[in-house]
Amino acid sequence: MRTDVPVLIVGGGPVGLSAALFLARQGVRSLLVERRGTTSPMPRATHVTRRSMELFREAGLEPEIAAAGYAVVPAQDPRAVSDPERTLPRVVFGVESIADLHRRAEILETGVEELAVPGPSPPYWCGQDRLEPILRRAAVRAGADVRFEHELVDLDIRDAEVTARIHGRKTGRTQTCHPRYVIAADGASGRTAEAAEIPFGGLGTIASRVSILFRADLTGLIGARRFFMAMIENEKFSGAVMSLNEKHRWAAAVDQSLAGDTSPDRCVALVRSAIGDPAVDVTMDGVFRWEARHRMAMAYRAGPLFVMGDAAHVHPPSGGFGSNVGFQDAHNLAWKMAAVVKGWAGQSLLDTYDTERRPVATATAEQTLLLDGVPSERLGGATSRDQRIVIMGYRYASQAVLGAVPDVPFPETFGLHGVPGTRVPHVHIGGSSTMDALGAGFVLFSPDPRWLETAAKVELELAVPVEARHVAPTAATAFAEACGTGSHGAILVRPDGFVAWRRVARKSQTERDRYLCLTAVLKRFAAINERDSAPTQ
Repeated sequence: MRTDVPVLIVGGGPVGLSAALFLARQGVRSLLVERRGTTSPMPRATHVTRRSMELFREAGLEPEIAAAGYAVVPAQDPRAVSDPERTLPRVVFGVESIADLHRRAEILETGVEELAVPGPSPPYWCGQDRLEPILRRAAVRAGADVRFEHELVDLDIRDAEVTARIHGRKTGRTQTCHPRYVIAADGASGRTAEAAEIPFGGLGTIASRVSILFRADLTGLIGARRFFMAMIENEKFSGAVMSLNEKHRWAAAVDQSLAGDTSPDRCVALVRSAIGDPAVDVTMDGVFRWEARHRMAMAYRAGPLFVMGDAAHVHPPSGGFGSNVGFQDAHNLAWKMAAVVKGWAGQSLLDTYDTERRPVATATAEQTLLLDGVPSERLGGATSRDQRIVIMGYRYASQAVLGAVPDVPFPETFGLHGVPGTRVPHVHIGGSSTMDALGAGFVLFSPDPRWLETAAKVELELAVPVEARHVAPTAATAFAEACGTGSHGAILVRPDGFVAWRRVARKSQTERDRYLCLTAVLKRFAAINERDSAPTQ
């Protein structure tokens, strides 16, 4: 049997499923294959950042994620106490044991600055075991062909021609697929990238750790001092305890050297040491060993093959950035792949996936390593950054951005002010916000209504999708200040929500000036002279 689709996705974890979802929403068919029989039962990767939630909100998934997890709120938010079934305070305590929370706990983090950044969605605490089924259902609803219990058994790439053989583990049948592109999202142990001989680097194993899943009613010990995470240090326990997405269910993480043989008795003893109250009943739910590693792909594209998620970047979980970087990989590539498949952009647009995402992933990995205790000297002198920068303040510099600051994925200070290469500010434009207006093509925002006519003319001539949104007069001043456009300027925003170009103008411009500017920048971004075929809808 032969199956041909534009995109083959190898790996049905959270990143592969997100890629299938984002491509489907862009109107691109994909076939996803995953050798496992079902989504992951492990409650890992619990932190879904604000930037990731913006992507899932755009896909209509915020209500499902809200029902499956906790909205992360400021420590002083009264909902953290009044609505414990739906919220979790963004606070990290340093303490000797859970029993000591009310006596001598130190507040290590509150996340108050991150949560204060204007945006449409809060972060959520939603483990992989709950998020993956949501993503799988959404991808299928959107039109993706998602096949679990199917595995890639052979991948041949010759002169940009792809032949893939896929085996159904349950049916026993093997079929041949000739996709235009392949996305390797098969995780840290995946082998798909090897077919394209993508090289890897990194520091290797940083630490060996054990995670203990357990059930215990800690309500009496915690009371109103609920937490995002507790870093616990005493004579018998050194590690972290965090809440999972189920009442009275927790996870503890320690170094393997402390855990020892990880027998049930030993794990219960460790948990009891972390709790600090022998009267609390503890039930073991599971235990698994894992390694905190640093492994980075040296290229994210090799011909028709692209890598993302853990298949491209592996680093310690400190900071909770891992899967979130993968979600943003998928979102970045999806619109570009759709633009090329539909014919309105040239092939070189796909090269910007590596140009933009690899520096961000490299810088993010350095931040996790610093949080994990790796000396700055081993990282070329890297220094810690404001977490807001890591989560949503990173910058792109590529052919798909005009006017970006080159080679600086993490600026020194955080700011979202309409600078090209940064996420568009969340600002109201009259009846909705900039974040609500994003879609499958570019969006041009301006307080000057004459840009609407210009955009319509350029869209018709270039066959590049551009929607112009007039900023209402009541919102014009706030928009111009937030985005730095002036009263007659404009910003052009990409489908992924990043500013592609900004025109600063405080005086009216001629129609010809507006036309020439917008035509030039769109020709650059879409690499129009490289189009494979006439654009299709």
